[in-house]
Amino acid sequence: MAIRLILETFSPDESTTRRLGAVLGRWLRAGDVVAVQGPLGAGKTRFIQGLAEGLGVTDPVQSPSFVLIQAYPLPDGGRFYHVDLYRLSEPGEAWALGLWDLFEEPAVIAIEWPERAAGLIPEPYLRVTLSPLGDSGRRVRIEAIGEFPPERLEALRARLREQVETG
Repeated sequence: MAIRLILETFSPDESTTRRLGAVLGRWLRAGDVVAVQGPLGAGKTRFIQGLAEGLGVTDPVQSPSFVLIQAYPLPDGGRFYHVDLYRLSEPGEAWALGLWDLFEEPAVIAIEWPERAAGLIPEPYLRVTLSPLGDSGRRVRIEAIGEFPPERLEALRARLREQVETG
């Protein structure tokens, strides 16, 4: 498994976290998977709301903790899936949930609590780790897991750095 750091930065508030998600969302395309991890309250849902915004989702995006998988239509006719695995206790439950079927679709998938599906997320994918720092700040780390085309990753890195520098 190849791991390549794309960006590590500080987000002082929820709106910055959401904006970083939106920048990533504009870069994503059908078949991409984003695994968003961090403790409760780290900003995973805010990041994914931004990601959905960047993809062009117009419906309100809420954490699907009780439904587990929420589907949203995309402007190009595709789908965005927001998956929340918080309530699962082992990877086998993610398999039984039908998570694997989603990976077969030409959709963009964002997964909260991906560690609960350990070993089931196919490479390549992006791992976003949110770590709380203080009252509202957080460290944001974005890594490519597996082999993405290098030019795609460089384009993402440039977009994200521009967002960080211009705020």
